[in-house]
Amino acid sequence: MPWEYGNTYSPTSRFAAVSTIIATAAQEGMDLFHWDIQGTFCTSDVDTEIYMQPPTGYALPDWQCLKLKKSLYGLRQSSALFYENLERWMLDY
Repeated sequence: MPWEYGNTYSPTSRFAAVSTIIATAAQEGMDLFHWDIQGTFCTSDVDTEIYMQPPTGYALPDWQCLKLKKSLYGLRQSSALFYENLERWMLDY
């Protein structure tokens, strides 16, 4: 999927879908697992060149900036990048 800066789409589930999955699992005696991933947005590789100014307290000459290699919390594309990685992992699994 070619990456564009404006691509920020990441699907979310509806409450009814989650409730249906939980009810079906309970009825069938299935186990459910939940992940609370704290670093979800910091695990995805960035496909385009994204530069940022260093945070306060990080000393760099005025003419230098930082190039991101991984997604960063607060980056507009973070959720879409993570979803793309998750989707790829699920299809490979």
